[in-house]
Amino acid sequence: MLIITYTNIKQLCYGTYIFQATSDVSLSRYCDTSVENLLFSCLHRQKGGEKCCSHAETFSCSLVCQSYHTYNSTNKREEKDILFKHCHGNNEKVYRCVQRQSRSTRASNPADKIPCCDRDTTPQCRDRCRDILKTSTGDDSSIIEDVIAACGQPDVRLPLWQCFLKTPAAKRNETPLVTGLDSAKLQCCSKAKTSRCRDLCTWTYNSDFVQHSKEFYQSCSYIQPVSMLEASMHNCLTDVEEPCQLGCKGLDFCSNFNYRPTQLFRSCNSQADKAARDAVKAWEKGTISLPQMTIPVRDIRQCKPEVWKAIACALQIKPCLKKPSPLSLCMEDCIYILSECVDKNRLSGHKTVPQLCNALPSKQEDGACISLSQYLSNNDIGKDNEVTSPCHPNPCGKREVCQVRRRKCKHLEDCKPYICKEGCMLGQMSTFLVPRGVYVRIPDKVHGTQPNEQCYKACHCSHRNKIENCKQLPCFTDKHCVIGPKHRKGGGTHFTIDKTLCACHDGHMICSKNNCKSPMVGATTSIISDMPGNCPAHYKPVCAKNGKTYPNFCLAKCAGFDENDVVQGSCSSQDPCSNEACGAGQRCVARRQVCLSYIDNNCNQFECVSESMTCNPHYHDSVCDDTGEEFTNACILFSHERTLAYRGHCMSGCSNTGEVCGHNGETYPSQCAAMADRTTVDYLGECRALGNLTGRSHCSNVKCQPLKPKHCKGLIPPGGCCPVCAAELHALFDPSQVESATRVMNEGPLTVTTVLNELSNQLTIAECDIFGYLSSEGGLVILVSTIVDQPTNLQLEACNSEAQRLEHLIRTGSPLLQSYLTLTPLLVAPVRKVTIDPSHSINESPSLNPSVLILLTTFLVLIFKQRVS
Repeated sequence: MLIITYTNIKQLCYGTYIFQATSDVSLSRYCDTSVENLLFSCLHRQKGGEKCCSHAETFSCSLVCQSYHTYNSTNKREEKDILFKHCHGNNEKVYRCVQRQSRSTRASNPADKIPCCDRDTTPQCRDRCRDILKTSTGDDSSIIEDVIAACGQPDVRLPLWQCFLKTPAAKRNETPLVTGLDSAKLQCCSKAKTSRCRDLCTWTYNSDFVQHSKEFYQSCSYIQPVSMLEASMHNCLTDVEEPCQLGCKGLDFCSNFNYRPTQLFRSCNSQADKAARDAVKAWEKGTISLPQMTIPVRDIRQCKPEVWKAIACALQIKPCLKKPSPLSLCMEDCIYILSECVDKNRLSGHKTVPQLCNALPSKQEDGACISLSQYLSNNDIGKDNEVTSPCHPNPCGKREVCQVRRRKCKHLEDCKPYICKEGCMLGQMSTFLVPRGVYVRIPDKVHGTQPNEQCYKACHCSHRNKIENCKQLPCFTDKHCVIGPKHRKGGGTHFTIDKTLCACHDGHMICSKNNCKSPMVGATTSIISDMPGNCPAHYKPVCAKNGKTYPNFCLAKCAGFDENDVVQGSCSSQDPCSNEACGAGQRCVARRQVCLSYIDNNCNQFECVSESMTCNPHYHDSVCDDTGEEFTNACILFSHERTLAYRGHCMSGCSNTGEVCGHNGETYPSQCAAMADRTTVDYLGECRALGNLTGRSHCSNVKCQPLKPKHCKGLIPPGGCCPVCAAELHALFDPSQVESATRVMNEGPLTVTTVLNELSNQLTIAECDIFGYLSSEGGLVILVSTIVDQPTNLQLEACNSEAQRLEHLIRTGSPLLQSYLTLTPLLVAPVRKVTIDPSHSINESPSLNPSVLILLTTFLVLIFKQRVS
């Protein structure tokens, strides 16, 4: 047995030296403390450990204590939990001693921050905050998290959080935080229109919060004249702080907002419900206090109480709007309620009701305000749980990211509808987390040298749940695009040219259709074709080096490939292992993928699997065998002597037999194989026709399957022959950002499947999922479809809402998506919603009030009697 003593520790600390010191004095003769600071720090730590561990009453406590100090884990919370487990009771002196030492190694003692707690106005927060700082044994980030849990989300305008941030958690001479205070909100600063607001925003969320936040909120807030000019920045900040989520339930006071699974809300929770109740109680005193206005009113308990309740709830629950607004009420509703209830005797000056309400948006402006009529009665449509949001409210831990589980469970007895993944915070004050293992893009304010230049770095959320291993990404500016003589488009804008959607990014114009106006090789010359580049409408597929099948060589040429870049036949018909691509002792297995970039022609369609069956269990690339059992990767599947059926997660509720043609133009061995590759089925059998590219279908000998549900009016996606009951986004992406992400991640090419998988993780509704493909004209087709066998109207509407939410996040460059490196190339994605036969459509509007219905019936009867007489 090894008994750890101070002498042993000294040997551990300077084990790489050629001598062994017998004392600190002899050591200092040979080692300069200013140079060998790590060595002497180790010695100091172990000496302190010997002091603390000497109090141990049990061997297990002594051993854990010595190990704790030996491996320099004095600030890791999980290690302290282990220490507490072994050193409580009679060994409590050991634990208290370690606590004191750990505190001295931090930039400051948590107890020094106790006065900050007194700056909050809520007694519960003050008391809980003091208890946390008095008893905390965690690091600075965990302390902040505990205070957030006790006092609510951090608001940089409140004295409590300003006090916490006066002294950074790290020492002044230490390396600053990689992510700044809040990297997610920091991305919003580039959307500011004025340089002053851009600078204030950057300083506030990067590091100099206390000095600049007050001026930022005073100078650039909604209530200032600059408000609408800075609407994009404010909308972005709101998206990060309170992201839109589908559905609302569990509200007590604002019960009329429950059971609306196809509507988006920002703050559907018990805190907002209580705030609405408190607001109504305050308004009962005779004064309505709202942003931009204070209004004297008569007793609202007698004057339209249900309307005032709906107003309070709307302001707190916050239904999502297409356009940001400082006050989300509609002008028409404002005029109606104030005309009824305003106390004209107490109105200041010569103000009138129209004057008070004129600043508000009108109902005629689509998506600019909340119409109250729909919230004046209960809604029962969503009570049957046809649409579920397993991650709302969040069932996971505070440092975990919740994702909806859509794949089959291996252990059905322990199958939850969600998955909790450990994550990384994008800043000390950030509430935005990304799951472990992903690459993120965060602003880099060090390398920017030119005005309006945007610089970013790509970092990794490591196994230590930290943002690290950062690499510089190319900087870019909002350069304009020249599209004709004296005709320019600003950087970051979206527009149409000849009915073609285009985007301007860093001076480059990216369009949804390939620029093939002049006839291409193989094009029809005798007649004018409706195909891009005047290409023929016949189906003679070729497989390009990016792994995509094009209907004919002319269309591949139009997409930028020459004769050396393609082979005859579809990609699914090629054998990627025919050239013996793998070496000795390895098995070649087809692994088809469509690459968004092909740097150095590295878009391999195969993988090499060890025949020695030495597999890496940590390499996740799911495969399904012919019995429906899923394996982590192909190597493990073959090591169990199984037969590969298809790649991806094993699918349920689909057919495993019979070839099908996907909307991406590839033939799959089964419907399940197509769905596992995130492709919707076009028709049964192998692919044999050129689908819809220009609004006209050239399909022949194709029989389309009936849609589910039967009253769904499907849409035909680009290149497809048959309609699909799904919402469609046709996304433009920037190839240069694809290449940058590919080089930084160094994990192979960025593929269509990679992007679709990440988008799938962003969906909150369990009944919807993401499918898609690269279109022949270069855009990324994204389909949001139901994944239930017999979908309902409500589920279709929910998928429509999910598609609209994604469209908003992509179009506005929201950090909720742009923080993920694989999604940063997406620029804009207009949406086409799936439609339902009007006779079967959903109506979430409230039913008529019974008294109104009686009056209406009486009125109709009177009219009828008049006409009869």
